[in-house]
Amino acid sequence: MKEKVVYNWNMVFFLTIIPLIGFLGTAVYIYYNGIIWQEPVLFFIFWFLSGMGITMGYHRLFAHKSFKTNIFIEWILMLLGSMALENTILKWSSDHRKHHNKPESEDDPYSITEGFWHAHIGWILEKTPYEKSRIKGVGDLENKSAVRFQSKYYFHIAIILGFLLPMAIGFLYNRPLGALLWAGFLRVTIVHHATFFINSLCHYVGNRPYNFKSTARDSWLVSFFTFGEGYHNYHHTFQWDYRNGIKWFAFDPSKWIIKVLSFFGITYDLKEAPDYMIWKNHLESLKDQLNKRYSQSTEKCKEFYDKRINDLYKEMDLVINAWTKMELEYVKIKNNISLKGIKDNRDEYKLKLKRIKRDLNKIAFNIKKNYFAGDDLVRI
Repeated sequence: MKEKVVYNWNMVFFLTIIPLIGFLGTAVYIYYNGIIWQEPVLFFIFWFLSGMGITMGYHRLFAHKSFKTNIFIEWILMLLGSMALENTILKWSSDHRKHHNKPESEDDPYSITEGFWHAHIGWILEKTPYEKSRIKGVGDLENKSAVRFQSKYYFHIAIILGFLLPMAIGFLYNRPLGALLWAGFLRVTIVHHATFFINSLCHYVGNRPYNFKSTARDSWLVSFFTFGEGYHNYHHTFQWDYRNGIKWFAFDPSKWIIKVLSFFGITYDLKEAPDYMIWKNHLESLKDQLNKRYSQSTEKCKEFYDKRINDLYKEMDLVINAWTKMELEYVKIKNNISLKGIKDNRDEYKLKLKRIKRDLNKIAFNIKKNYFAGDDLVRI
């Protein structure tokens, strides 16, 4: 029998009153006072700044240490992240590291196995046992001056920057209440639920190109509202990568800003998953998807495609193993190996894997459509 849920009524009140004022209060204010251009502009500026504080700061810098930067940027990101009212860096990072260390288990604070609501917001509203909720595993962050300062004055920083600052800006154009509602309450509500959707919606919507066995999915739609955090399947596969959207066109402002800053030495030691590991996981995921579709196909279909699939799997393993061996040897004796030769080999391996991927996708499509594929597609 499932244990009765005990709620943290302080959090229930906080996460109810903020969106209530944010949506209803802003709507009533607009009804009586209309909209002037400064208010939505202020909303988007504060949304972007606080969102980047979470994605680039709390998440990629502090929780995952996917890049390094100077103390000044650490302080800036701490202040911006505090504006989002998503707790301190220590608490946020502690929960997030637990989530990655043992995903979808009892030790995962926002495990999707407990349902959409729990993963989205329920885990915050419910009282959890001390051992599960206590801050741990973040000793590496405790000596940072920005983190120590925030831990001591978190609520002061959050209220001043998250609410009083937009209100003060509103005084400049004689609409402080409008600024408070737009850039304060409404903005905090949007930032909150954008973050929450990564833990909930990104396990239901999207595809799984890097780990088919994981429930995490890549969603460009969620990425659009979370500044690149929606590529969740990739992130769960390579959590230490400073990028979430690895393709050049993937919407990931955090990645772009971190990369641009690295050109000036402001960010450095950017961690990236090597291409051979990405390709290996990508094709393994494709293999798992094809195997699932193959197992559900007809006996006649299995007989037709069995040898072709196995031959492609063998070729795939040979190419990946050869590429992996080359990269590991290159790390050991890189000074004695021609970089041009390495790049040429990488390009050759990529071409082979792209062809294998194309053929596997073609077979997966044919099986789905119940086709036999020789030189021409023939319907059964």
